[in-house]
Amino acid sequence: MRFGVLGVIEAWQGTMLMDLGHSRQRHVLGALLVDADRAVPADALLERVWGEQLPQRGREALYAYLSRLRQALPGTDIVREQRGYRIAVDAKAVDLHWFRHLSSRARETDTDERAVALWQEALELWRGEAFVGVDTPWFNAQRVRLEAERLAVQLDLVDARLRLGLHTRILAECSTRAESLPLDERVVGQLMVALYRSGRQAEALRHFDIIRRRLGDELGCDPAVTLRQLHQQILTADPAVSSNGSTTDGSRAGLAQSRPQRLLPPRSRASDGEQAEETVASGRSITPGFPTRSPAAASGRNCLPRGLPDFTGREKELARLVAFARNGAAVHAVDGMAGVGKTSLAVQAGHLLADRFPDGALFVDLQGHSLGKTPLAADEALETLLGQLGVAAPTDAQARWRAKTAALRLLVVLDNAVDEAQVAPLLPTGPSQVIVTSRARMPALAGAQPLSLGVLPESEATAFFARIVGTDRASAEPEAVARIVRLCAGLPLALRLSGARLAHRTAWPVAHLSAQLADTRQHLPKLFADREVALAFRMSHEQLSPGDQRVFCALGRHPGTDADAAVIAAMTGMPVAGADDALQRLVDVHLAEEAAVGRYRQHDLLRQYARSLSDDPLVTERMLNHYLQAVTHAAAHLGGAGHQDDAAQVWLMTERSNVLAATRCAAAEGHTDYAWQLAISMWHFLARNLAGDPIELLEKGLSAAQDAADGGEAMLNTLLALAHWSAGHTTLAHNLLAISAKQHENTESHAHTLALLGLMLLQRGDHTAAYDHAERAFTTLTQLAGLSPLGLDAKIITHWTRGTVQGLQGEHEAALAHLRAAYTGCQELSQLSPNDHVLTALARCLIALGTHPEALSHLEQARSLRQRIGDREGEAETLVLTGTALRASGHPNEALTPQRLAVTMLDNDTRLQAHARIELGRTLHTLGHEAEALKQHMSAVALAHQGRYLHEEAQAHQALARLLAATNPKRARRHEETAAQIGTQLGLVHPASLPHLRPAGW
Repeated sequence: MRFGVLGVIEAWQGTMLMDLGHSRQRHVLGALLVDADRAVPADALLERVWGEQLPQRGREALYAYLSRLRQALPGTDIVREQRGYRIAVDAKAVDLHWFRHLSSRARETDTDERAVALWQEALELWRGEAFVGVDTPWFNAQRVRLEAERLAVQLDLVDARLRLGLHTRILAECSTRAESLPLDERVVGQLMVALYRSGRQAEALRHFDIIRRRLGDELGCDPAVTLRQLHQQILTADPAVSSNGSTTDGSRAGLAQSRPQRLLPPRSRASDGEQAEETVASGRSITPGFPTRSPAAASGRNCLPRGLPDFTGREKELARLVAFARNGAAVHAVDGMAGVGKTSLAVQAGHLLADRFPDGALFVDLQGHSLGKTPLAADEALETLLGQLGVAAPTDAQARWRAKTAALRLLVVLDNAVDEAQVAPLLPTGPSQVIVTSRARMPALAGAQPLSLGVLPESEATAFFARIVGTDRASAEPEAVARIVRLCAGLPLALRLSGARLAHRTAWPVAHLSAQLADTRQHLPKLFADREVALAFRMSHEQLSPGDQRVFCALGRHPGTDADAAVIAAMTGMPVAGADDALQRLVDVHLAEEAAVGRYRQHDLLRQYARSLSDDPLVTERMLNHYLQAVTHAAAHLGGAGHQDDAAQVWLMTERSNVLAATRCAAAEGHTDYAWQLAISMWHFLARNLAGDPIELLEKGLSAAQDAADGGEAMLNTLLALAHWSAGHTTLAHNLLAISAKQHENTESHAHTLALLGLMLLQRGDHTAAYDHAERAFTTLTQLAGLSPLGLDAKIITHWTRGTVQGLQGEHEAALAHLRAAYTGCQELSQLSPNDHVLTALARCLIALGTHPEALSHLEQARSLRQRIGDREGEAETLVLTGTALRASGHPNEALTPQRLAVTMLDNDTRLQAHARIELGRTLHTLGHEAEALKQHMSAVALAHQGRYLHEEAQAHQALARLLAATNPKRARRHEETAAQIGTQLGLVHPASLPHLRPAGW
């Protein structure tokens, strides 16, 4: 078993690449391999693999990964010891340690030829950047350290090859390295020697002037003595630096270590440079079975663009491309939306794979989606590819390409393709590998292995952004960085543009850029206007047919998290089948995603671009009408028999968040009628727990509304308050309503909030404040013309609240007028009204006024309604009041049955249970059953006192005072006094029980 960390973390059994599982599992293996055959403490492993992002159950996760690694690596022991965990492998079986071993041997050998062979063997172990795709502080530090070791070996190798007279062969390498390390004096010195020996003395001297100026400008210092001495020697044509010159010290030290007058030690004993190079090239490999670069690879052309120094993440995708290549897959088709990083991935993978293809790595931009450019024809693309191979394109370029590539092992990157037809003539015929990138999927490209590229996960996007702006700067403002990552939606191009803007403005806090992005969130961010993001989207959009463009815009205008073909069909006026076909075409070109079967969505920035293309209000109205009809249809079939009820519930569970988003959209865009018809319908579903946890759903909806900043939050805030109220979180509900009520708006929505807050205050016993809020709401409504269902609902609440408060104060005639007005409003509002609450309150008032038959009729209707909707407490209240009406009308015996039933229906810790026992006790007292009546009243006192139900506690004490007046006057007076004290506290002379209030009913 052999292991590699100098690239993607991998393991091989013979020539077979092992499946190491989850990326984090690979990281655990890498952390162990750095200390091969040495114990690593568990805490150290956790720190190495997770850094500061340690999960809550980190040790359990570590143990699980270790267990799976044991299964994935048969024959390799991962041993638990007192000091930690040890992977029992020979250090020489790990490319990192073998690299160090070879490097050490090269420095100890006595001939340059042998040293060159050893150093080349060492460098061929590298398959790319060490620990590809791993981003924790420990791994990053190891990567920096290893890159320094790799550079040291590369420079030692250059020194040796210069001593061997191979300056012409390494001139390009020295020049490239000097460009990337412009302040490294040893690197520049090597380039100067190579140039001078190649007869380019003036260029060698110019490079000295360049580094001298840079050191002075950037560091405020002069070149070191060694480099200044080399400059003088080149200036004076000192034989010590000539191609056949020699020094007398006999050492093999490089330029940086030799004495000023001895800049280059003696050449090797080879007769000339060619012979020395042949000796190196023909040396036997001593690397024990590691996949390495071919020595012939140096002769192949690498025409790939420069890899991005800040390339981050994509570990799984890179591993797949590497695995594809090893398994013999000839063509890899990478597809993805504009700006997702297809080209960057292809180039990064190309550099990782290039050394496996000795005849070269080629690259061509096919201009499939380039602004202002026409996609390349086959002959144009082949002219470029053949040119990279040093072949002039003949008349029949395709035949020449096929013939030329038949025996070559090439890596070919065909970037930015339009479709399969453009790619097919460009595929080489020999044992080559091809990576194609395109915005469109290529199912018809024969034999291609597809790889669809999505946006960066949050962790990788955060790391990528941090590398652009600087890790110190990013770590100082993690919340602002997280906000930018969310606003850019993980799109690499957007992250790069944002990061570059910040990187060049060092005075800006990260939060400043975050605020700028958030301010422009309602359309494609101004920061990206006329830049690559918008242009990339525009190119993709312009290539669509007119019908597909309409569907693209409609999907962007849809306010929910995803959409089905039915709503898109409604928004565009298309048949459902036609809309679904169009959506599938958008998926194929990455202008939409099919997150689940039949559910479509767009990337956030893509959605913003789509919205910027059209603002036709008819599209929104069609969407709202579709959802209202669908909700109404579902409501009509809920509670029915068979598959129709099941289908209605499935639809509701699937579409609940979209209906909520449509409700918010309607409110934000001024479609008040739609907004509240949807809101009231949706609330009926939420209250019946048919759509999961309503609080969680509404909180997510409210959070999305706040992030989008396009309005509609007030309505969701009200629905969330109702959900908390219904769940018993009365303080939270009150606070949410109070916040909404502070907005000084003369609108139905504001009046409705005031009315609901009045209901809440009444339930809390604050009668005066409840009445005042109802009055304010009613005054607002009288100033509005033509009330919607929302306004009518608010008006009913104001009448109900004022009538209920007046009834509690004993003003029953005044209360009756309000409650009859509420009843009339319910009839006008039809099925959307809270009929049962109004009927029950009206019955209470009529009982107090002695109109018992009408009261009993209303209670019968109310009980039927509450049975139908499953309101058990509300049904018990109607039974209690039915008994009260029967007793008051002279039928106490008939009253006992409904009141006893009510007591059994209610829990023992509710306000209604106390009220039910008070009324049952009164009926028993009327019938002469004093002992049992006393028991019921005492139970009511205990329940009310324990639950702090002051209205019911006062009533229970009043009932006891009447019951005991004849038999125990002294005790009766105490109950009378207690009732009076509570009445004073409530501001009522004769407190009555508060009515049952079900928030969902409103």
